[in-house]
Order: sequence, then C-alpha cells, then structure tokens
Amino acid sequence: MSNDEPSATDLADAGRALAGTIRVTPDDALEWEPRFVGRDVPEDYTALVSRTGPGTLAGALRLLVPGFDGFDQETEQRRHAAPHEEALLWGVFGSGETCWWLPIRPDPAEWLVVVAGDGHQQLNLTAAEFLDEWLDGRLDLPVLSLPPVRRERVLTRPGHPVEDLASGRSAVRDPLAQLQTIIGLGEAWACDWQAVEREVGVSRLPSDYKRLHEAYGPRVVLNGIFVCAPGELAEHHDMHAGLLRSYGSSEDSTRVHPEPGGLLFCGSTEGRDVLCWETAKPDPDEWPIVNIDSGVFHGNITELLVAELTGTGLGMTDSSLGDPATWAWPIWGPRRPR
Repeated sequence: MSNDEPSATDLADAGRALAGTIRVTPDDALEWEPRFVGRDVPEDYTALVSRTGPGTLAGALRLLVPGFDGFDQETEQRRHAAPHEEALLWGVFGSGETCWWLPIRPDPAEWLVVVAGDGHQQLNLTAAEFLDEWLDGRLDLPVLSLPPVRRERVLTRPGHPVEDLASGRSAVRDPLAQLQTIIGLGEAWACDWQAVEREVGVSRLPSDYKRLHEAYGPRVVLNGIFVCAPGELAEHHDMHAGLLRSYGSSEDSTRVHPEPGGLLFCGSTEGRDVLCWETAKPDPDEWPIVNIDSGVFHGNITELLVAELTGTGLGMTDSSLGDPATWAWPIWGPRRPR
C-alpha cells in the first residue's frame, strides 16, 4: 500500500455509488439508525448500508450492521470462527463463508478484505470494490464455493423471502483465475514448449504448468515455493535424480523419469521440500504432485499453489494473514498496491 490510498471521502463516495446500483426490495422505509457506535468502520461500507440498510445482497450475502436482529455484527461475530484475532466481521454468505476486515493499519481506509471458507484469503480491495467485482462475476475466489457468475444487484430487506439471484447456475472454476485473485496478474511470456519437452524427454508437459509460466514468466516464486523454470527442468531433474530414487521404503525401487511412470522434478521450497510430477498416467494433465517428504497432492501445480496460499494444501509454507509489506515474500492480490 502507498500514500495515495483512498481517503475517507473517496471511500464514502464509492459506497454511495455502489448503493446507487442496487435495487432494494421492498422499497418501503426501514426503521434503522445507521450508527456504528464505538468502532471504526471503512467509510465505503458505512455509506453503502446507510443508503440500503441491512439485508441479503443478490440472495447470497447478508450485509451486517450493529443492533439489527438477524443481521447484528456482534452476534454474528460470536457465531463464526475469525480467521485472525483482530478480524472484524461484516458479511455472511448463505453458503457458509464469511467476509471480514483485517485491520493491518490504524486507518480503516487501508484495511484488507478477508474471505474465509475453504481456507482463507485476503484481498487488497475495499468492501465496495469487492462487492462490485463479486456481483459482476469477476472474482473466482478459491475459498468461496459460489461460482463466479453475474448476480442481480438486489438487496432483500430483513424479514422477506430471499431468492438466490444469480444469472447462471454453473461456471468453470479456473485454478489460474483463482490464483490471480490471490497474487494479481503477471506479465505474459512466450516459450518454445516443444524444445523444452524434447530436452526433458516427454511428449507433453502439463497444460497448467505451461499456462502458469505464460501468465507469470519463467520465474514463479510464491511465498517460498519455487516452480521450476521451463529452461531448467531437465537440468534440475538430473540434479535431483539420486534423491528421487531414494524416495520410499528401502524395499522399494522408486521409478524416476525417464523410466516409465517415473517421478519428474518440477519444484521445491525454501524449506527444502522436493516436488515432482508422478508421470504414470498417460495424460500429463492428470499427473499428481508428489512431495517426497509429506505426501501426494491430487491436483496440478497451479491448484497446489492456490491450496498452499489459502491454507488448504500440504502445509509447506505459512499462510497466515497479515500486512504483506512486512512479509519476506509479499503477496498483494488481486491488484498490486496503488
């Protein structure tokens, strides 16, 4: 984050602008005083709920306020496990996930949004930005079970029937798109994959590995996880071949590429974990990832990165929430700091 963070006035304007896009039903007056007594709350959220009142947005997300039965912040905070000891709850999805603020700085304008569900994920977005992008289906959050589909901008008042107002019931969940919500966009990069595959000695490398590097370049290092660069795959595999052959029990003879179905090195971590593809299946897109010290991840490299960064993987790195400016491997997503 930088000194050109939005001011409280900017945030209030953003909250009112978002409220202007939302239809409230029924549209009769609601007896509620919009006071957040005894606590600092980002001005965009205060401005939003001051216009709309509490209610269920798009049939899926309850927006919480102080002192309103069924939508009371303090009551709901006691009911849900906080992803961080200082986190402040502001929204609850009907599917069970929750929305929080993480007060990484004294100024609420600099707080991060955290979504907790299948793991936890922090985003350097304001609540208004998050809601706007979520309603448009532009955030494929790995921690959220709801698919990224466009939703009607309708807020249903408390005490009225709620319908899930999504324009579609299915959406393809793309691990690369999910990773981009965690670390932001990269810079496109081109690679001669046929040359790399000839050097490694495979007919084809996994598609997700190619897409990952084409999106982020040859060097992919995330929170101490090092995905092997395409031009170094063959060399690094040869360097680790002896170690890979010793993987397993003393009675077993572990197969190592180029043996049929053998392990093929693909990455490592600063904690000296060694990651390999298990190449037994004929389709490289179905190769699981083996950590020779801690087990098998039944998914591709991109899915493993997503899992590790949201706290649902093999536990190779620390996925705690906090201020990325203080981290050895700072990660800001889905957008870089302003």
